[in-house]
Amino acid sequence: MPFSLSAVRSLCLQCFVVLAVPLACLTCHGQETPPDAPPATLPATPIVASNGPTTDSIDAELAALELKSELDAATKTRLVSMLQQAKKTLQQGQTYEELANQYSQMIGSVAARQAELQAKLDALSGAEPTLAEGLTLADATQSLATLKAELATASKQVTDLTAESTRRRTRLGEIPGLLSDAEKERADVAGQQAQPAPVNESAIESQTRKTLLAARGEELAARIEALENEQAAYTATVDLLPLERKLAEANVTQLRRQTELLQEAILEMQKDQVNATTADLKQTVASVPKSLRTLAESNVELAELQRQLIEQTATTQQNLSGVQSAMDDVKADAKSSKERIDAIGLTDALGVILRQQREEAKALRNKFRPRDDLTKKVEEYQLSTFKMEDELADINQWLDQREAVQVDWDSTEIAWGDLGLDEAEWVLKRKRRKLLEDTLHSQNSVLQSMLTSDTQRRELILLIDEFTAAIDANLFWTKDAPTISIGELAVAPELIQWVSAPASWVGVVHQMVLTVTLEPLASLGLILLTFAVLFGRGRARAAIKHEGEEATKVNVGFMSTVRAMVATFVTAMVWPACLGTFAFLLVKTSPADPFVRGLGNALAMVALYVSSRELLSKVCRDKGVAECHFGWSEKLRRHLRRHLRWYTWVGGGIVLTMGVFYEHPDAEVRIFAIRIMSTALFLVTAAFHHLMLRQKSPLHVEFVLYNPSSLFYRMRKLIWAIAVLAPIVFAFMALAGYLETTFRLGHSLQSTFLLLVVIVLGHGLLSRWLMLRRRDLARRRAMEQRDRKLKELQGSEDKAIADQVGIVLEEESAGDLEKLDEQGRQTAVVFASTLGLIGFGLIWHDLVPALAFFDDFSLGTVGTGENIESVSLLDVIYSLLCIALMVYATGVVPRVFELLVRGRTELDPGARYAISTLLRYVIIIAGSFIVMNLLSVPYNQLGWLLAAASVGLGFGLQEIVANFVSGIILLLERPVRVGDVVTIGDTTGIVSRIQMRATTVTNWDRKELVIPNKDLITEKLLNWSLTNVINRLTINIGVAYGSDPDQVRELLYQVVKNHPQVLTDPAPLINFDTFGDSSLNFVVRFFLEKLDNRIEVTHQINREIAEALAKAGITIPFPQRDVHLDINGDDAALPLSLRRGRDH
Repeated sequence: MPFSLSAVRSLCLQCFVVLAVPLACLTCHGQETPPDAPPATLPATPIVASNGPTTDSIDAELAALELKSELDAATKTRLVSMLQQAKKTLQQGQTYEELANQYSQMIGSVAARQAELQAKLDALSGAEPTLAEGLTLADATQSLATLKAELATASKQVTDLTAESTRRRTRLGEIPGLLSDAEKERADVAGQQAQPAPVNESAIESQTRKTLLAARGEELAARIEALENEQAAYTATVDLLPLERKLAEANVTQLRRQTELLQEAILEMQKDQVNATTADLKQTVASVPKSLRTLAESNVELAELQRQLIEQTATTQQNLSGVQSAMDDVKADAKSSKERIDAIGLTDALGVILRQQREEAKALRNKFRPRDDLTKKVEEYQLSTFKMEDELADINQWLDQREAVQVDWDSTEIAWGDLGLDEAEWVLKRKRRKLLEDTLHSQNSVLQSMLTSDTQRRELILLIDEFTAAIDANLFWTKDAPTISIGELAVAPELIQWVSAPASWVGVVHQMVLTVTLEPLASLGLILLTFAVLFGRGRARAAIKHEGEEATKVNVGFMSTVRAMVATFVTAMVWPACLGTFAFLLVKTSPADPFVRGLGNALAMVALYVSSRELLSKVCRDKGVAECHFGWSEKLRRHLRRHLRWYTWVGGGIVLTMGVFYEHPDAEVRIFAIRIMSTALFLVTAAFHHLMLRQKSPLHVEFVLYNPSSLFYRMRKLIWAIAVLAPIVFAFMALAGYLETTFRLGHSLQSTFLLLVVIVLGHGLLSRWLMLRRRDLARRRAMEQRDRKLKELQGSEDKAIADQVGIVLEEESAGDLEKLDEQGRQTAVVFASTLGLIGFGLIWHDLVPALAFFDDFSLGTVGTGENIESVSLLDVIYSLLCIALMVYATGVVPRVFELLVRGRTELDPGARYAISTLLRYVIIIAGSFIVMNLLSVPYNQLGWLLAAASVGLGFGLQEIVANFVSGIILLLERPVRVGDVVTIGDTTGIVSRIQMRATTVTNWDRKELVIPNKDLITEKLLNWSLTNVINRLTINIGVAYGSDPDQVRELLYQVVKNHPQVLTDPAPLINFDTFGDSSLNFVVRFFLEKLDNRIEVTHQINREIAEALAKAGITIPFPQRDVHLDINGDDAALPLSLRRGRDH
């Protein structure tokens, strides 16, 4: 018997009420209980009324406590707090009692509710949505809004019921622990109640304490019963929850069907209304005055537009329904496939079913792909909306300025002959305003439906991609086709027929035209780029030849190699650019024709296949990059070019054929084509690998001659076995029926070849750059040594002060170039190996489930509080790899930095050493954080521990850390440099070495003083040569008494002034300083331009002063001493004899 709309809605509302009863009893909704859950039993001890405290009795105690004036304020405050806590505890216990009663009611009503739910489900399963008689458009629109709200609520209910499964399972695992904790706490409370009151406790304090303990006991009893009832309720409703979810899903389905039916009815009503309006307007055209017929005809056109919009709305609504149905189907397939795999495991039979589901999902993906012209349509609708809104505003203004005509303008029986011209125009304008309003509403509805449909289509595609990815992960090692047989040859004619059909190629042309029409800028740009590559090939070849000649010159730079590589890339991209352009024109607009789609994807695959091989072939051309820049031998280059030529075109043809037939709609034809083509491609690849890696190959000879101790040479047999035997194994797998597996393996194999080409060229470029850098450094060092020797030949007056006193400064060692070159080549090899390992991991990670297997082995948990993370064996493996990479980076990164900055910047060895050290520490710190993240170490929650450790280390290593930081400041800010003359304390000398912890200063006695860097930063330091190297030299001179001071001063001034290294500005200063014991003391002060030759200048000035004074007859007195002899008596003999002597 058919159901009316009101009956269906009433039935749905009753379902809501039935489903809301258990939901109101729980904080979340439920799910099935695990198989090991205990049986459903009611708790043995129900709650009974106790004679314990109540909220009223506690309020009475609080009132009585306020009257106790003998209590001090602190005691009264503490007792009031205890009573208030007891009151809150009782209220919480009452909440637990209510929950326990609700769970008890759930257990008691399981059978009745199960029967009720089943009856509702049966009623819904047999109900067919119908419409009430006499339904108007306004009523239908209002009912549709109500149904959409109910549908949203019902959908949320299904989501909540689905999520309840995880909550109940988790809760059932938590309840035993919660019960155990509650029982222990209740036992502790009972023990405290049994103890006698302390001797020093007053009566009111004892009473308050007993009240709090009694309240806690009652709350714990209620909590225990609530937990027991909750556990029993979840167990009792284990079969009820799936029924509730099934009823909710049926309710959603029924509401969705009713909504669709009502939407169709509304659209039919709107069509009828618009058709009637259009017919009336057409009759109006002949009835209105001739001057108004244009306006009447425009009204007809507007009504026709509204009719088209309503029809488009109907189409869009159908698409929305189809998308939603497809999403439901995909979700159901994903759920069923997961359940089947969990139940019986992955078998070949189940693999066939899963592949069928994947093909259906892919078909849905192609069917409901997003519209390519959506943006264009939206722009058209928006422009049309703006025009109609402007026209509507003008009409409203026109109507407001005129008096309304007393006529029923919306009637279909208007006596146009009785109306004047102005009155007829007013009626037509009024009708047009109504048409504009209705058309705007319809157009906005269409636009909203289109945007909603596009959003849902994209969500569907994401859902399908996730579903197919999950299936691919499970189906990798399962057969998807029978083993090859002779009977498959019967489908070969269909292959030829499908490819040679004229309709297929007509579809190709139409698809390219469509892409150019919808994507004109991108298509034109790609076509122009292809022509640019095609016609620029000649200039690129000339550039390669020119840069090859430049590479033989002594002063060639690395940019020459870069230009040659870019030109080589241009010449190699001619065919890939053409193929890629055609592929773009075919697949950009998502063609529905399988032949067009297959051809477009095949061209894209061929473009990728050809690009890597063409690039390597062009690199090996004569006078090319490999010969002139990389230094590859002629035999190796000719060998690679000869075999790459046939491998490229034979393999490209196979890839093209396989890609086209991969989209064939007939499964038998598709299987036959993919099997034959993939087998051929694997065999061709194995042959090419054998020719490259066999012992007679020039590549093998190169390794023997230049790298006999390398890891690659030692593993050459293993590499040959993998490279040759793996494609052969893949070919046999294709023949055995593992077509999907071999297709993905072949794609990964070709991607690996592309990666190897990138690694080889990257290694060549890096080696070339390192070689040129080493050459530049050697040339620069040779020039520096030549300049140093020329300065040494100029004489001792040009020697630096450090050389004069014999102090050896710490400079760059001159014998590090060979070591630097060796380190550079090792860096290039390790860089290429690291890039290769990362690339191999990205290419093959989804095909080798070994790492995912390690993720199942848990080694423990890490964390604090609620954030508990499990650490698996895979996490440890990743951590070890990260540590190895960090250790490698600490050695390589500073080395690369040294190569980059040496010779290019003004940084001295000390600054480079400081920056390299900081880079090492940054790498270690960053790597440590990454390792802790991989191991789920909650360092962000252990901040207090890190802070305490930092404080401890700060006190223990305070001086070392201070010296380290000071060393960084010295090396970066450079207040002192190697070679500076400094004075610190009582020591003056030359800075000979700066390190991270201490600085070495060598004094004039060639004794090394090791000064902590902290002292250089925190104490006073005099740097004689930091910013201004002009320094003053002071010489003290004494002449005999009786000398003319003015004459002496003039002689000294002339001597200093005539010396070539004494500055005239500031001018020398000579003054008569003091009267000495035996001489007149003069002080000579003059300035030198630099500290170099200070000692030599002192010697020269002193010598010239002595000569000038001697020539002028001025003597420099000897030091005089008066000796007084005291003889004890006149008769005593002298203790010594004085005699005049002379030297012989």
